[in-house]
Amino acid sequence: MTAATVYNHITVTPVGGTFGARVEGIDIARPIADAAWAEVARAFAEHRVIVLPDQPALPDRIIDLSRRIGFTETHIDGSHLLDGYPEIIQIGNLKVDGVMKSLFVNAREEWHFDYSYVEKPSIAALFYAVAVPPEGGDTLFADSTAAFEALPEAEKDYLRGLTAVHSWARLHEQLEAMDPTRKPLSAAAKQKYAPVPQPLVYRHPVTGRESLWVAAQVVSEIPGLAEAETRALLDRLTAHVTQPEFVYRHQWRQGDLVFFDNRATLHTATIFDYERYLRLMYRTTILDRAA
Repeated sequence: MTAATVYNHITVTPVGGTFGARVEGIDIARPIADAAWAEVARAFAEHRVIVLPDQPALPDRIIDLSRRIGFTETHIDGSHLLDGYPEIIQIGNLKVDGVMKSLFVNAREEWHFDYSYVEKPSIAALFYAVAVPPEGGDTLFADSTAAFEALPEAEKDYLRGLTAVHSWARLHEQLEAMDPTRKPLSAAAKQKYAPVPQPLVYRHPVTGRESLWVAAQVVSEIPGLAEAETRALLDRLTAHVTQPEFVYRHQWRQGDLVFFDNRATLHTATIFDYERYLRLMYRTTILDRAA
């Protein structure tokens, strides 16, 4: 939080080196005044990841808050949605009568930004911690904004001239390799989510700051570069963005409500012991209303 930033309705405490903040003074069970929400939105724009701790599990309110940021979309995978709430996908290892009822990925660290394989990626996402394991299951966030700003000017100029082709089919193949129970991508889905070009450097429409849009496991090519050059560049940029000074590790507590700006950060899951412990999150995907 900069010296010029003043909050009258909430308390904002930075939690990461270059980004991330804990926001207190909001109870989602109660109506949130416009003035208080305007401060939350300002903290979100400034810090890119905000944590509202100790919130109740109220799906209606979680959806309402998401809609104050943008348009809430029903997730592509409709098999793991919360009953009665098509905007909320359950993520974790919840089983009912032996059937997995939440979206589960046997996680490995894969840094990405969400929905990069559609023309207009999501602008943000909200996660709510329903059940948290006693160990493991952290989420890592990377400040792709500060990371870009730390690059030499000549490299910034070079990267601004590049685009990357993002492919849902490429991502899905890797997810299938991690999770043999995952169904192959249908021909209709491949057609609906055809590969799309995205800028390698994205300018945020609210803050005007630029970020690196790096998602190595989704990118099929960078036009103008050979395959080996593409992989080497993506690996180098990923290593740069995920240096410790740009990373915030969120250790979940039950009741945590976390918003992250998909346009200005990267994130990845981490491994947890899914045989012994339950981990369950509610998640909304938030799109730009103008999209």
